[in-house]
Amino acid sequence: MGSYPRNCAEAKSSDNYDILLPNLRNQPFTVACDADTQGGGWTIILRRIDGSVNFYRGWKAYKKGFRDLGGEFFLGLDKIHALTADRRQELLVVLEDFEGVERFETYDDFAIDDEDEQYVLHKLGKASGTAGDSLSFHRGMKFTTFDRDNDLRAQNCAKLRTGAWWYKTCHGSNLTGNYTDTSNKMGIIWELFRGQSYSLKKVVMMIRPKKLKL
Repeated sequence: MGSYPRNCAEAKSSDNYDILLPNLRNQPFTVACDADTQGGGWTIILRRIDGSVNFYRGWKAYKKGFRDLGGEFFLGLDKIHALTADRRQELLVVLEDFEGVERFETYDDFAIDDEDEQYVLHKLGKASGTAGDSLSFHRGMKFTTFDRDNDLRAQNCAKLRTGAWWYKTCHGSNLTGNYTDTSNKMGIIWELFRGQSYSLKKVVMMIRPKKLKL
């Protein structure tokens, strides 16, 4: 087996690369790397750009991931867990509305647990940026899909909001919501950017190894 990098930190261009993590069955897998945004080195874990991919899917789909790495995709909860377990990661969320206004929010720590723990969002560090912190509301929550209800509401939030997320009761953000659905709380939501009734045009979530302070 050839030598593979463990993440996108050394990617010289924004492209697809094969990486290998020792804690993920020693099988390489392909990821989309962003070498341009805020210093580069990012592994993209979610991208919505045009509504071409259905994100209203069940537990097995989110566990494995579903993707067109050149378009819209979700990397997969197993892979995201493996990446965050291998190295301490920071998270960047980039958002754009239909008027061309772009905002971002960064979190200086990010990690999810494995499937045994229902992929709980167990690490989410300090937020900073221009979009507002609409993710910390979900810290400590397990992942919920329409066929796996782990939220704190009597009804299944994934069914109520046509998505899948670390729902609580239900959300301050919902980046897997139905594209262009402007019904209250139903679309691609980042509450502190455009509110609960505005479905965003573009969202990207990406992680990179956190640089240790000397």
